[in-house]
Amino acid sequence: MSQWNKIKKTALTLSIIAASLTSYAVNAQQPQWTIDNLDQPESVVTSVDGQFIYISNINGQPMELNGQGYISIANIDGKMVDQHWLKGLDAPKGLAVSGQYLYVADMQKLVEINTTTGKVENTYKAPNAKMLNDVTATTDGSIYVSDLLEGTIYRLQNGQFEPWFKSTALPHPNGLYAQQGELLVGSWGKGMNSDFSTAELGSLLRLNIAEQQLSTVPTGYKLGNLDGVIVTADKSIYVSDWLTGELFKLQGKERKLVLSLKPGLADIGANKQYLFTPMMMDNEVNAWKLSDF
Repeated sequence: MSQWNKIKKTALTLSIIAASLTSYAVNAQQPQWTIDNLDQPESVVTSVDGQFIYISNINGQPMELNGQGYISIANIDGKMVDQHWLKGLDAPKGLAVSGQYLYVADMQKLVEINTTTGKVENTYKAPNAKMLNDVTATTDGSIYVSDLLEGTIYRLQNGQFEPWFKSTALPHPNGLYAQQGELLVGSWGKGMNSDFSTAELGSLLRLNIAEQQLSTVPTGYKLGNLDGVIVTADKSIYVSDWLTGELFKLQGKERKLVLSLKPGLADIGANKQYLFTPMMMDNEVNAWKLSDF
């Protein structure tokens, strides 16, 4: 059995368990639109002008260097503009926009794409990287990238792409979101097995950029096998669990399960109106009204 099939089998089992433990109503709402016929969409991010979304498509095994991965562009109403806008990537995952550039986590390298020309301008190799996952950008133009398997957060600053943070207190970092001098980091959990299940669920943590100090978000303690992390205009934090397909909303001292979807809920995105859920195992992206949550 391939590693990808092991992951899918484990995800299905965990999602069934999670569903049996959910005793209150979720998913009363329906998605506003769906883009289907994708190829393992892993991440969604909005363009600077808010009119488009970029979607990364793995298109193969999650760790396969096959050159078949690509980036799609759709408009904010869910209409595909160019499914194969940029091709030739290796299992691309996390995305971030900074100025006119789109940054893509592409296994052991970070790819910088000029969104005006649609061309790759730079490729940065990550020293000792195993599987780069999520990407986030700070207001000063620095780019931070997590490596799920290496347990490291890398930083691109002034043209240098280097390891920046690693700690046993942050096992298997995945989702990243930069805000106000800190990174929100979603951990996959401790004791990862070959099928990507873990002995201990991951937590949501805060990482102070200047001091490199790490602390746990109380409402995000041992939340799940965390993938996407975003913060919306009302300061709500949304976090996705890839293996169970659960989406959580953290606001103040409250934690709420707002969606219980299928396994493979990956690196979520949002604009002022919608929250976007890339469903990696269903080959689709859905848009949900934030006001429904």
